[in-house]
Amino acid sequence: MYTMSYSTAASAYADAVRALLAPAGVPSGERGARGPASARDLADQAERLAPLSAEVTASAAAQLQDPDAAERMSASTRLLAKALVDLDVAAHLLQAAVDDEDGLAWPRSKAAERGAVGLGATEEYLRLLLGEPAMVSRQAQRGEVVPTDLLTAQVELSNAVTDALTLISERAAKTGQTAFTGLLAMGVAEVAEAAAVVGLDLAQLLGQAEKVTRLYRTFRAFVTQAYDTLLAVLGKQVIKEATDWAVDWLDKLREGQLFGQLLEKLYQTQPTSQVLKEKVTAYQGDVPRFVAAINGVDQLNANYRQQAELAEKWLRGTKWLSSLALAAMPQAKLVLALGYIVLGAYIVLCGADYVDAPHFRLLNRVPGVRQVVEGNLGA
Repeated sequence: MYTMSYSTAASAYADAVRALLAPAGVPSGERGARGPASARDLADQAERLAPLSAEVTASAAAQLQDPDAAERMSASTRLLAKALVDLDVAAHLLQAAVDDEDGLAWPRSKAAERGAVGLGATEEYLRLLLGEPAMVSRQAQRGEVVPTDLLTAQVELSNAVTDALTLISERAAKTGQTAFTGLLAMGVAEVAEAAAVVGLDLAQLLGQAEKVTRLYRTFRAFVTQAYDTLLAVLGKQVIKEATDWAVDWLDKLREGQLFGQLLEKLYQTQPTSQVLKEKVTAYQGDVPRFVAAINGVDQLNANYRQQAELAEKWLRGTKWLSSLALAAMPQAKLVLALGYIVLGAYIVLCGADYVDAPHFRLLNRVPGVRQVVEGNLGA
């Protein structure tokens, strides 16, 4: 369950975001707030939202230390969703700043109309912030009956293990390779500069930009909020080591090594799958233990899928935003490189945690596939 402090902050944040993104004068949320009536009103709302955004990040990050593994999983998802909300707010503010600079009256502004700007799906991300989706078991997803005999339970659990290990690895490869490919497309010096400043205060790194109107300042503030939220989901205690690891992998990719091969060497999913199948086959205990293991493995698989999808959206969004923001944020390429490093590292390291990579525990937040199976079967 959420702590009261998180629940209160997240609800206030969601209402404020909905109001800020609403068309001019349109009521939004339960607190009676209305969409900004002018560019100045938008800047006022954004300035009030910024500290609330930071509070939600800090509160959600604290949940990464929750004793409940399911809550730690959900906290990671909430942080990724929040990073996307902040990025959408930043896009909205950038459009408003451009429109204001071009002399467009507020009712004619694309930002005032809403829908013509932003990354979309903001409401979906806010719902993730406000409530944990119910777990959907493998049987419910596929319309299958919960196994009642030992042989069926063994087959179902073996299939669940195979699916989870395979799909987590494939999703990590797809999303991770997107991030690392983005880094490979940049200059070596640019990546080195970004790696050297990962974890430092982005607001300080951005410095003084040429465009200094309130809307441009709030735009840069929410880019910073989005980046700080990514740092929180990776975890400040592992940022330096995770960055060094990412740079090492990048060097290997430049040398011609293949991402998929590096990933399997790290994850060891094939040996893990074989060991677990043998344990599942050998176990002759209670069927309910198998059902619990199946649901636990499926929950890991579903949660990682959700995190990988959110990460992919963030990578696409920040690339799009950085291409538009050079005039307002000359360090846009640096921000893009930082996002690639942090999110690329997170999605691969999180996958290693979920599959219980045997020789790698840089990120160790949840019992992975192997631990779930062995824990439930008493192996």
